[in-house]
Amino acid sequence: MNKELFLNGYIEKIATKFDIAKDLAFEILCLSSILDMSFDEVYDEASTLENKDGSHDGGFDGIYIDKDENILHIFQMKNKPTIGDNELTKFISNYENIFVRNNSVGIRLNKTVKAKVDEYISLIQNGEYFEVQLYFIFNGTKETTNKSQNLEVSQRFEAAQENLKILDSDDLFSRIESLVTINKKRKQHKFTFQAEKSNISLKNDPQALISFSLLNVKAANFRLEALEICKLIDREIEINKSKDTLFSDNIRGYLGTNKTNRSIRDTLLSEDAEYFPFLNNGITIIANRINMPKQMMVGYYPIESINPVIVNGLQTTNVLYDIYKRDSSRLEGVYVMVRLYETADAELIDKITNATNTQSPISFRDKISTKRFNDFTKELFESKGVGYLTKRGETFDNTLSKQMHESITNETVIKFWYATFFEKPTIARNSKSKVMEYCFTAVEDAKHPLHKLFNGDKNSSIYMQLFIAYKIYMQVANMRKSYIKEEIEDFIFYADEFMSYGIYKLLKKNELLKTFEPLLGEYYHEIFDTIKAIVENEKVRLNALDMTYSHNEYFKSERAVSDLNEKMSFCETENKIENLNRFAI
Repeated sequence: MNKELFLNGYIEKIATKFDIAKDLAFEILCLSSILDMSFDEVYDEASTLENKDGSHDGGFDGIYIDKDENILHIFQMKNKPTIGDNELTKFISNYENIFVRNNSVGIRLNKTVKAKVDEYISLIQNGEYFEVQLYFIFNGTKETTNKSQNLEVSQRFEAAQENLKILDSDDLFSRIESLVTINKKRKQHKFTFQAEKSNISLKNDPQALISFSLLNVKAANFRLEALEICKLIDREIEINKSKDTLFSDNIRGYLGTNKTNRSIRDTLLSEDAEYFPFLNNGITIIANRINMPKQMMVGYYPIESINPVIVNGLQTTNVLYDIYKRDSSRLEGVYVMVRLYETADAELIDKITNATNTQSPISFRDKISTKRFNDFTKELFESKGVGYLTKRGETFDNTLSKQMHESITNETVIKFWYATFFEKPTIARNSKSKVMEYCFTAVEDAKHPLHKLFNGDKNSSIYMQLFIAYKIYMQVANMRKSYIKEEIEDFIFYADEFMSYGIYKLLKKNELLKTFEPLLGEYYHEIFDTIKAIVENEKVRLNALDMTYSHNEYFKSERAVSDLNEKMSFCETENKIENLNRFAI
């Protein structure tokens, strides 16, 4: 009952916010919970909605290209209690036609879907490699009843399609609950690790572990039964109602069925499982305190930990626990290597976390989320009625976001600041991770040219810059959505960063950044007309060279920037860093 009240409450509020049917609102809710993006962002960036009726979407309700993790996320959602063979067969067939065979049967695609498919094709042609994750989500349960065969259908299709996840309303509710739990204060608890003693020199040195202390850090390295790690997760769920709090200091979330995690799973389920300690990097855990015995205790080496947190090995841990839930006997006789540290030094914890997380891409959004400048930015945005989301799960935990006010992640705001005030739209478009890494370095490194902006000083000029960049982006995003119904130049589906850059430069050229809001509509149309003209010129130029024009390629290039600058007489900003530091309203 609570699940239905919760989900239906969100569906109704989303339907009202975007003026769409409840079936389509269910899609937005699913996308937001899986992608961990605000409702506004998934509506603008991940949903395939056009004309608010879902027509010509290729059979996909959501498409999101994660260029940082190199994952293509493809969604189909059904706001109904049952699923059938035909729906899943059609979803997989549509995926294979569009993304495997390049639309060999010629299905008509709306502008939103076509833009996403074109971008994906361009990335593949340029040598990028992507994992593909398919999601089929329905508003019912997998429990098999006399009226449905949801569980049997789900298991059969997931077994046949390796990259397919079929999620029900229980999964959706659990996902949202887990995201919210991340932001709650973690309850403290103890856990005792039963470290394995040596099986080589039992008589002389039965010591199970390597233990030492350096400065203010105590450390122990040891072999541990995989089932013990699963018991630690069980304990975390018992105390804090979610396993995600066990990874609260981890710099990224579980990456699901990507290539690395499939390899871990394959090893654990193979004849080589006993060799797992040699084939895996192990797990790094930090605790507030650890108590180690100086000698064996009746043949055991129990190590008591206070508030253990896994800072590296999240992917390994989740794969282990997934196998444990399905069939714990598969982990019998399997061991993992554990590095356990005692420290409360926040700076050292950051260093250990960063140094040990090298196996999969790092999310700089998570790394930057706790930095001081975000606190002041959040205050400014909230005073303007906008939810500024800095951590995973805040879409469902932020007051303004839950009330369906405008909300946006810091990642998007910083990206469009980089495209506008920092005047680098092509980098902002091509690599969000580079943008976040650059700004994270600015926070950490006192010698960085942008350190004065991002060091958290209450008098920094970055806060208003971020808000102006956000308002420019929203003008561009809203106009793009409003143009979908019209027969208009389709370059707007590829040029958010570029359009934002042009509007910013025009405001700056006319010295109107301090009174920018009334001019956003007028300046949008001026930049739109200019970009339309330079696009036509580029098509003519390439045609003369017997070359093919591509929106995606053009707006990724510095040529587009120079063409716009020349057409609008925009000059490169002199002393840019100095001007940004002294910018004031």
